[in-house]
Amino acid sequence: MRRSFSASLLNDVLTTVQDAATHGPIMNISSLAEEIRSRNEDENVALEDIVQALMQQAQWLNLSIEFDGEQA
Repeated sequence: MRRSFSASLLNDVLTTVQDAATHGPIMNISSLAEEIRSRNEDENVALEDIVQALMQQAQWLNLSIEFDGEQA
């Protein structure tokens, strides 16, 4: 079951995707999801739900994505 996100978490997802889009044509979903999760630990949202929200935003913005667990 997918849980509802707070307005601040949704805003974090959107701004993170927009920022990633300005830094290159490919978004690393795994790294970005972990960054968002750690910034919003108090909300106790599953990493999988954040990944899904990131994928949805990336799709709306027509961005390429990758799933590399390694962080640069």
